[in-house]
Amino acid sequence: MRGGTTASSAPAAHDWMPVAEDLRTLAWLHAQERTPEVLAELYANGFPETLAVLTADAPEVQAMAKTLQALASSHCESDAGLPGSTTDQLAADYAAIYLTHALRASPHESVWRDEDHLMLQAPTFAVRDFYRRHGVQVANWRQRADDHITHELEFVALLLERGEAREAARFLKTHLLAWLPQFATRVAQRADTPFYAALAALTLAACKACQQALPQVAVLPPVVTPADAQRQSGCGTMLP
Repeated sequence: MRGGTTASSAPAAHDWMPVAEDLRTLAWLHAQERTPEVLAELYANGFPETLAVLTADAPEVQAMAKTLQALASSHCESDAGLPGSTTDQLAADYAAIYLTHALRASPHESVWRDEDHLMLQAPTFAVRDFYRRHGVQVANWRQRADDHITHELEFVALLLERGEAREAARFLKTHLLAWLPQFATRVAQRADTPFYAALAALTLAACKACQQALPQVAVLPPVVTPADAQRQSGCGTMLP
């Protein structure tokens, strides 16, 4: 299924596929902890220089490349001069960001945008409503809420794959980029491992570049009613 239109200055619908793949790769990296071996393999396959949405000389791409080079090195210090990280260090940092919130850098939109900084508040249900309008629901929102960074990146990728460039731009502007800069800054400042600091910065840079390439759209404030908190998503495409 395809929907939406693209501006004459924006890429044709099929040209968005590499960008969608970029966002899915970033979502995969945010979804769960990855071992140094897995990250080294990703680096060996060309990531992050192969990203379509950013140039290979972008500072965020170079920072991630140096970090992955360090992880791929068999020594504690790589040629890039960055320390490597052990499996335990990466796991601890992942937990501090995504599970225990020890860094106070939540990967959920609601925590950043709700006035009391709580999960599962109005921003969550506004995201869920946006998904619903496109026939999308998360697989299990109790395990990972609708407004988790992984789901939001996957959703933008899905819209791009469908050729719905205007809706992808609208979601980025209304939701993901409304809180991602704060998340990325906090993680970059507080992460213990260079990898997660680099991942946060790279994700923000990729989303900003995607937004700049997409059509310009107007954003209307979401209307969230108390009933939204009780509604369940309908049938449709599943986000992981």
